[in-house]
Amino acid sequence: MHPPRSAASWLAANLDGLTLTAWKVTGGSPAPTQVLQLPDGRPAALATALRQAMGGSPCPVVLGGSALVPPRPVPAVPAELPLTETRLEELEFHALPGLSQAAPCGVMQGALARLSGFLQLNPDWDGVVCLPGAVTHWVQVSAREAVSFQSALTGQLAQAAAQATGLEPAGEWDKAALADAAADGIARPEQLAARLASVQASAVLGQMPAATARARLWGLLLGAELAAARPYWLGQNLALIAEPPLQALYGAALEAQALPVSLADPARMALEGLTRARNGG
Repeated sequence: MHPPRSAASWLAANLDGLTLTAWKVTGGSPAPTQVLQLPDGRPAALATALRQAMGGSPCPVVLGGSALVPPRPVPAVPAELPLTETRLEELEFHALPGLSQAAPCGVMQGALARLSGFLQLNPDWDGVVCLPGAVTHWVQVSAREAVSFQSALTGQLAQAAAQATGLEPAGEWDKAALADAAADGIARPEQLAARLASVQASAVLGQMPAATARARLWGLLLGAELAAARPYWLGQNLALIAEPPLQALYGAALEAQALPVSLADPARMALEGLTRARNGG
């Protein structure tokens, strides 16, 4: 079921973790991107953020990334996933389902709109799409179909490790240190916990600058992720769709492995995916 296309304005919104990205669309033209941080994962917090994104003018909503509707199993064509009419408090809207996988067990929610938009704009793409975010997904794509995917909690682990070390998760980082640490993480992923403890100790003792410590934390975690995802990127066409902080970090780790990567704008991809879903693909 699709929202009425005759509405003068509608809201495209995508939830990734606790970050809601939204666009008020009028006459086919989107207003500037709104990025709202939810205080928690309760449905009430999402409803409040959606009302804020509407700006006091109720309108039809197409929402991606939520767990309000059940995901569809892979293999699946993201552009063909149907919207489901649902309700949250007094808000009625149309939700885009995510994807699920039985083995290894996985669920993709916030990244689905970006993936769908990318495949709509690149219908001949065959290869792998890497989608870092609250959860990172490596998706094998063939003939516009998401065949399988592998997920990682690298971003959440990096944030926890940085905070435990007394570092701000976001900030300056040393590219050479990240490349060295990523190579170490790929070569010896079993040493990840020990290597992270060493970085933490060096930072606490003042033996390592914050930019180097932050780079080594991210590099070690990205290296371990790349080691686990090797079947997805080795010898494949690879696209990277991430917000600027994560795009730079993942891009540096992939560049250190001499992997050619196609970059795509995440906001544009998400809006495209939601717009095509509203219009029926």
